Amino acid sequence: MGTKSSGEAAGLESRIRELEELNSLAQKLGSTLKVQDTLSAIAESCQRLCRAERVALLLIDPSSGQEAQTLIRRSEEAQGGIDHVVNLLAAQKIMQDPKTVATDDITAFVGLDRPSDQARFLGPAMVVPLFAGDKLIGIINLVNSKGGERFDADAERLGSLIATLAAQYIQRAKLHEALFQDTVRLKEILRERVGPGSLLGESPLMKEGREKIDSVAESTLTVLLVGETGTGKELAAHAIHFSSPRADKPFIAVNCAAIPQELFESELFGHERGAFTGAGTRFRGKFELADQGTLFLDEISSLPVELQPKLLRVIEQQRFYRVGSEVEIRVDVRLVAATSRDLESAVEEGTFRPELYHRLSVVPILLPPLRQRLEDIPLLAQTFLRDCSRGAKVFTPDALDLLARVSWKGNVRELKNAVERISIFVRSGTVSALQIQQVGIGSEVAVGSLLRAELLRLLDANDDGGNLVESMDRHLVQLALEKAQGNVSQAARLLGIDRHALQRRIEKHGLDFDPTS
Repeated sequence: MGTKSSGEAAGLESRIRELEELNSLAQKLGSTLKVQDTLSAIAESCQRLCRAERVALLLIDPSSGQEAQTLIRRSEEAQGGIDHVVNLLAAQKIMQDPKTVATDDITAFVGLDRPSDQARFLGPAMVVPLFAGDKLIGIINLVNSKGGERFDADAERLGSLIATLAAQYIQRAKLHEALFQDTVRLKEILRERVGPGSLLGESPLMKEGREKIDSVAESTLTVLLVGETGTGKELAAHAIHFSSPRADKPFIAVNCAAIPQELFESELFGHERGAFTGAGTRFRGKFELADQGTLFLDEISSLPVELQPKLLRVIEQQRFYRVGSEVEIRVDVRLVAATSRDLESAVEEGTFRPELYHRLSVVPILLPPLRQRLEDIPLLAQTFLRDCSRGAKVFTPDALDLLARVSWKGNVRELKNAVERISIFVRSGTVSALQIQQVGIGSEVAVGSLLRAELLRLLDANDDGGNLVESMDRHLVQLALEKAQGNVSQAARLLGIDRHALQRRIEKHGLDFDPTS
């Protein structure tokens, strides 16, 4: 009776240890999202619970059946690890018949006729499949030395329990790491697309701008972007943010020119419910939304004069009050402002406070208009067309020459919009100057080019040394009269000269005209 009681007590203690070990394993698995840490925790528990000298976890890609990852552990007293060939062969056997297998000789089980020196030490083994649903995602291979302890029914039971518990955590860790890698990759792509490198151009002015952005990005200094409409100020603001330590924090953009004056304070600082007519709920302002990140204030010159001291206070103290609240809110916001207007002139006119101007222009960065960097137009145009057409279309040299001579008053934005239009309406893979003109772009350049070409032809053909200026004057007067159907007053207007001056030219060239017209 006493012997039975001792056996029962020992069995109870063993079960308690098993439960404690399984509970400890569950806690470890629940506290990590790394695949390597998850596999290490499983291997250690398998060694202790199943009394294994060596443990190998081999993960399999369910879609291909190929090895995805392997971890091998051995106890201090074991002579060596597990030959990797043995692991691969064991996985193949389990893939053919997915069930737990205990064997006295692992090399015989896997059919290894000529085991390596390391594999010759191996004897009893237990191979446990890892399932995620009905998909085999790997195996646990527990191996002892030749002549060592066999894996009994208790070991099989515990191995199966661990495998069931482990599989879900392995999948969770793999999913997390995949998502993390995707996030890192997306951030890298985003940085490439909106970082300093996205500000295309090899002109000296653009290189200088990119260098300044690189230099200032790592700091928390306030930046003032200066440039005409369409020069890429918001793109530059994105580049500063996504090249900074705040890249994974919010980027909030505000177009100050688009906000009604009476809503400015609420838009920037927020308001409490009932603060004014129409304030039905609490509203978080842009400064609060941009906490830990970057706030981009575009067209800062449109900020009302009476609100400018409040903005200055927030920039300097990083704290403010919502409209209708007495609770102070503290934030950590990096400010980037932009203007297409000369703020120094606005200061002189009294529409912009000098103290705010000096605080904003800690680091001024000029974004030049397209007319000051004509050499960048071919690169910009080809890049925009490639993006619009997904690489299916390119400009011919004469097309790029035409685009480089267009007056882009809207700067890069206008050029980009024009290229998008060209991409839609031109079906061929190569886009020529003629096709661009047919879309309605660059016609003024085309007329100028044709006129230049014709004048050059006339110069080349004037071998007899005749008075080409007089001849051209005569032809131009004659064409104006024809277009005006003989009406001298109207022809004079077409030529942009006085009627009497035209009459003198008509008489000089001996042209017929009706003096009463």
